[in-house]
Amino acid sequence: MKLFHLLFVQLVFFFALQSCNHANKEKSEINVQSDKKGDSSRIVADSFTVIIGTYLGNKTRNYYGANAPEKLNVIWKHYLGSGRSEGKHGEDKQWFGSGWTGQVLITEEYGKLCLYIGALDHHLKKLNAEFGEMIWQFKFDDGIKGTGSVYVNTKTKKAEEKYSIIQGSKRGYGLSLNAPECYSLRSVSMLNGKELWRYNVRKTSSASRDVDGTAIIVNDTIIAPLENGYLGFLDANITNSIGKFNTPLEIDLVPLFTGKDHRRNLIAEGSPTVLGYNVYNTCGSGWLFGVDVSSKEHVFKYYVGADLNGTSPVTSDSCLLVTVEREYIPGSGGIYKIDPRKESEDCVLWFFPTGSKSYADWNGGIIGSASVKDNLCVFTGIDGYLYLVDHTKNEPNSSSSSPDLKYQHPKPVLLDRKYIGPTISTPIVVEDKVIACGYSGIYLYWVNSEDKLELLDKLNTGVESTPVVWDHRIYVGSRDGYLYCLGE
Repeated sequence: MKLFHLLFVQLVFFFALQSCNHANKEKSEINVQSDKKGDSSRIVADSFTVIIGTYLGNKTRNYYGANAPEKLNVIWKHYLGSGRSEGKHGEDKQWFGSGWTGQVLITEEYGKLCLYIGALDHHLKKLNAEFGEMIWQFKFDDGIKGTGSVYVNTKTKKAEEKYSIIQGSKRGYGLSLNAPECYSLRSVSMLNGKELWRYNVRKTSSASRDVDGTAIIVNDTIIAPLENGYLGFLDANITNSIGKFNTPLEIDLVPLFTGKDHRRNLIAEGSPTVLGYNVYNTCGSGWLFGVDVSSKEHVFKYYVGADLNGTSPVTSDSCLLVTVEREYIPGSGGIYKIDPRKESEDCVLWFFPTGSKSYADWNGGIIGSASVKDNLCVFTGIDGYLYLVDHTKNEPNSSSSSPDLKYQHPKPVLLDRKYIGPTISTPIVVEDKVIACGYSGIYLYWVNSEDKLELLDKLNTGVESTPVVWDHRIYVGSRDGYLYCLGE
């Protein structure tokens, strides 16, 4: 009898322990926290690590990977395909590979490195990073130019909803700008590539309903730049059914324009940057806006007047780097360093003009974004140059005219520049390496001890997308149709 009782107690304890272990495992799978090792932007959960989870790496847009290689040998390349889409002037054409901004997202899932990229063949794709093999792909209604964002849902118990990609696309191939529905923003399960929801970007006076910019997620709120001229605030966890589809709850739409704007260019192609309690977004309307995440009110605005396409990274001294295309302005395009804690022209710490050389439909300035590491800042222009400046120091006794020619601003110290040909891609700086891409190739530079750029390697292919680095590999999509894995 005593033996039976003892066995019974042991069995009860065993099943209780198993139940507890199961509960703890379930809890750890959805307990998301910052990685204590390495970059603070990394998000880790049980057997799942988000390494590069949004455009330019994190919410402050200033992390581009780790352990850059010293060679551009082709480890593998994967054909992304092509698709038909409408061009800038309404023409119908075939688009190949990946476009602007098109940065690869990187995760580690159950010990395997995975890549996610939106392509111009209308598909969001998941690949195995070791050999570039396709895992799944999901078809959108049009070409995908921009970069997605990973959302980790800590509140769901459904496996396919736990990890998702929030991805934008062009408005829809063959779809009229005046169509009643334009689902150019979607959520796709990272587990199986199934759609979770879609969002209708409504018609405004803007000339676009695309979503090329990259959303960020703050406290389960999706903050998405929409090319209808608004910054959308959407609830990541509340959806409503509309026919066959789910759509997220719309919390608010914050305008990225005022009455002082370019009539139809209200297009927000840049991505929101988090700094303090605010998000900052540029717009084709000519404005840089700061929006309070809680109140959804404008708390900062600075009018440049030019078309602003870039995403603004946060510097080591909590300022923003704002790139300027040469359009709608009498002066030069280039790049600003802005301190949003100051008002009016006092917020401008410096302005660096780039050349006004034209290429394709662009008349100069910078289409992409800048990248930063410590005191270094890199950017490329339509004039064909890769620039390296010290954003913390101004050139003594030197100034530059503002894009509207109304003001004189200090200039930062130019450390070096190299001609790489016209480009709209965003260069990245990882440790002491700079990877810059353009229509004439992919360039790998070393920043030496004297802060000069030394060319290590070059690969000939035309690139608009933004490269990313991880573990001695560079991943970047090309307009030749391929996604490249490059390294030593």
